[in-house]
Amino acid sequence: MTAKQNIHPCIESAWQAHRDELRGFLIRHSGDRDAADDLLQGVYTQALAHRARFCQLDSPRAWLFRVARHQWIDQQRRARRWTGEEPPDVVTEPKADSPVESLVDCINRALPDCAPADADIIERCDLEGMRQADYATRHGLTLPATKTRLRRARQRLRERLIEQCDIIFDEQGRVCCHRAHQG
Repeated sequence: MTAKQNIHPCIESAWQAHRDELRGFLIRHSGDRDAADDLLQGVYTQALAHRARFCQLDSPRAWLFRVARHQWIDQQRRARRWTGEEPPDVVTEPKADSPVESLVDCINRALPDCAPADADIIERCDLEGMRQADYATRHGLTLPATKTRLRRARQRLRERLIEQCDIIFDEQGRVCCHRAHQG
């Protein structure tokens, strides 16, 4: 059996779908293609190391980007030997590199307008990274019920964001651009 045959299909599928986008993200942040490729390899290694949990994720893309961001931050810390302060390029970096990243402010404005149960599950599972199984246990739910609640809460938040931020999608259904309403 070759190494390629040992890879879980869910990891390979997610990796093929998001690798180029992840690489672009890391190149923009690191400013160096070789460093980005090294970081990208670390992301892939993390996916393999967490394969059992990875294959149960609702949003492998979000997980991959979170790991990529952490890989980059760790690399910055090692390179600068931080003393607890943000590195200069994190502080001076433009607030948002992509339309999706720039939705953070809109999400923060929209969440308080969501039903409390929707806001709670989105904050815990999507924003804070709590595992859905842990959320289910803490709230006396089954995992399938939690997945359903989260999917429905995300859909309602999506509709609110479309309304509040005038989101425009590209041909693949990804966020292309938006305009945040003030107030």
